[in-house]
Amino acid sequence: MWTKRYITSVTLITMVILAIGGILWNKDTGSLTPETYGGFDSQWSLGASNAAIIIDVYLDFTCQVCVEKERVVLQALDVYPESVRIIYHHYPISELGQKIAEVLEAAGEQGKFWELHDRLIEDVPTDIFELKACAGEIGLDMQKIDEALESGKFSEKVKLAKQRAVSQGVSSTSVYINWTEYQHYPGKLSDLCADINEELEGLGDCPSCP
Repeated sequence: MWTKRYITSVTLITMVILAIGGILWNKDTGSLTPETYGGFDSQWSLGASNAAIIIDVYLDFTCQVCVEKERVVLQALDVYPESVRIIYHHYPISELGQKIAEVLEAAGEQGKFWELHDRLIEDVPTDIFELKACAGEIGLDMQKIDEALESGKFSEKVKLAKQRAVSQGVSSTSVYINWTEYQHYPGKLSDLCADINEELEGLGDCPSCP
């Protein structure tokens, strides 16, 4: 009886250790799962609708490393126009980052989300005045922008986007390639292409990787 009870205890302890190990491994490797993934909850995307590679970008424009990674991701879209789709997610980590996200949403309401996004990628604003200047440069209706900021029209939408990302397992500003975190910081285009090629090869969809 004692031996049977001992074996049962050891088995249970082993199962718990393995389970904890699995959780820590997922955390260390920065992987999401298809079950929790909700990339297409975001309405802001670029690239082929049937792309084999989905690159999720969780961005705060006040994070310089994040912006550098975003620039690399946009370059990759030019290299793989038929194989890559970029999905943008708001992930503000600062007050200015929150306001930038709100202005991006207001720009989207005017049909110019990506136009403002690209302008901000070129020259990231350091305060609200520079942010408004960038918005004005691309021809946005500034009265509507001011009204959106003053009323907080898009504040909750931006906050919910981040909350949804956190619930899916995203713990910081980051980039994911088909649910696995891109680990180079910020990395070069060649680094990102290598990761994309590896993923394409694994999918059997890399006839002429660059």
